[in-house]
Amino acid sequence: MRATLDGQELQTDGGSLAAAIRAGAEAARARSRIVIEVQVDGARIGEAALEEPGEGPLDGEHVEMTSADPVALVRVTLFDAADALQDADAHHAASAEQIHRGDLSAAMGSITELLATWQAVRDAVTHGSAAVGGTLDRYATDADLGGRIDALAGLLAELRAALGANDLTRAADVVEYDLREEGERWRGMLRTIAGAMKPSD
Repeated sequence: MRATLDGQELQTDGGSLAAAIRAGAEAARARSRIVIEVQVDGARIGEAALEEPGEGPLDGEHVEMTSADPVALVRVTLFDAADALQDADAHHAASAEQIHRGDLSAAMGSITELLATWQAVRDAVTHGSAAVGGTLDRYATDADLGGRIDALAGLLAELRAALGANDLTRAADVVEYDLREEGERWRGMLRTIAGAMKPSD
C-alpha cells in the first residue's frame, strides 16, 4: 500500500486505512495543515468511513490524501455562513407572515428551514474552532462570539417555548424581529472574524 499527502510519499505503521490516515494527519500537522480529503485508488472516502477507518489490510493500492491550511478553509466557511444567513433573511419575514395569517403548516416548514440554517452556522463555528485549535474570536477581539452564541440559544429557546405554548403572536415576533436582528449581528461578526483571518498560503 502506498500512502501520499499532497503527492509526497508517507511512511505508515501498517497497511490499513487507519494507519495511512494517521500518517497523513501527522504529516499535515507538522506543516500546520489538516487533511481535508482521502481517496483510495481514486475513489473518495466518505465521512462515515473516515470516522472509523479500518485497522485491517486495505482493499486498495494507493491512499491519496489532500491537505489545506485550516485558517484559509475556515475563513471561506465563515463567509459562506454569513451569506447563508443573508439568504435566510427573507424567510424570517415569510415565516412571520404565514403565522399571522394562520398558515401554520407553511410556517413550520419555513421555521424548520431557518433552524437548519442556524444549526449549519453553529456547526461552522464549532468545527472552525476545532480546525484552528481555539475560539474564532481570537482573530477579532471585538467580535463577541460567546455573547452571540448565548443570545442565539436564548432566542431559539424562546421560539420553541412560544410554539409549544401556541403563543403564535410571540412566535411571529421572535422570528420576524428578534431572530432577524440577531442574524444581522451574526453576519457582521462572521465577516469581521473571517476578514481578520490571514491564511498562511
